[in-house]
Amino acid sequence: MFFDAFVSDAWIRVAVSVLVTAYLAWEDHQTSFMDERVLYAFLAGGLVWNILFFPFDALWQVFLAAAVIGGVGYFSYRAGQFGGGDVLLLAGLALWLPASPFVSVPVFWPFVLSVFLAASFLASVGSALWYAELLRKQKKFPGKKIGLFLLGFLAILAASHLLPFGVLGKGFVVLLGIPAVFYLVYRQDVVDYAVIAPQRYSQILDEDVLALEKLDGKDVEKFGLERVLTLAALKKLKRFMSARKRKTVPIYRQLPRFGPYLLAGLLLSLALGDVVWALVAG
Repeated sequence: MFFDAFVSDAWIRVAVSVLVTAYLAWEDHQTSFMDERVLYAFLAGGLVWNILFFPFDALWQVFLAAAVIGGVGYFSYRAGQFGGGDVLLLAGLALWLPASPFVSVPVFWPFVLSVFLAASFLASVGSALWYAELLRKQKKFPGKKIGLFLLGFLAILAASHLLPFGVLGKGFVVLLGIPAVFYLVYRQDVVDYAVIAPQRYSQILDEDVLALEKLDGKDVEKFGLERVLTLAALKKLKRFMSARKRKTVPIYRQLPRFGPYLLAGLLLSLALGDVVWALVAG
């Protein structure tokens, strides 16, 4: 198999990956940030470890997978869809766990993709429940849309029986369909009442996400406003707020923190050997 040499140090790689991910997930949950020193040390350690202990002819595939994941993640980060720390953590996991440490698969499949898909599934379910509760607390849950939600769920349930998957795979599709239908039906309510909040400049944090769609497009272009508020973008935002005499701007404040879901996705993938292949086989 492709990763014959991977078996010998699998438990070291798993231990390092789980411990680092657990720490960063806890930090993300507590502060919404991940320590960059830990992230870069995790990346550097993965590079060095692979160079020292991995077959030379396999290194290019491992490094290429990590680079592609990092590149795609960077563009997602710049679009405000992903946290910078999450991107670095995924790239680090791609280096430390290039393939499933416990299950052989017939083709080269980066294990981190299984981790990401598992984390995304858990995040979609968890965030849907969270947003539903926020809408309920604010009494912004439109009861008239419940019928649409139930209809969509029944459609997902019926469609799952047509898919060429086993019981586990069909169950996964149904579970994933619940938050998908929720966001389809309640997306605008979630955005308007649970996610975006007006914030003063003093309340805005580095790497907060600006709701550009709530601002005048001409102002966005004129002041060069950016979605992800890096230090440079914050300076542009400050000039804009001063020129337009705005006390607040719309910020995506209630965004789910992905770090804890990455930890859960990692543990689930390890428990199943490889969650994607387990679903295909199941």
